[in-house]
Amino acid sequence: MPNSTHRQLYASLSRDLNKSDSKLAITVVDDATRKTFTANDNGAVLEFAHKQPDSAFWNGVKYYGSGMRSNIRLPRTQSEAA
Repeated sequence: MPNSTHRQLYASLSRDLNKSDSKLAITVVDDATRKTFTANDNGAVLEFAHKQPDSAFWNGVKYYGSGMRSNIRLPRTQSEAA
């Protein structure tokens, strides 16, 4: 996804996060000021930068409240156009 627009990244991340078997939908929020996408998944905050260096994975940070942060890496689904 080298030429993805901002909206395409947002839609793709929303789709990838909601693929899990969870019955609760994960809402992705675009924080344009901090240039991140933020999602809340069962108490965990997931943050992904607007610029993703790897086209095969979502690279981000996961944390609970003010606790420790962990780097996360989630696989991306490839678009049909690619």
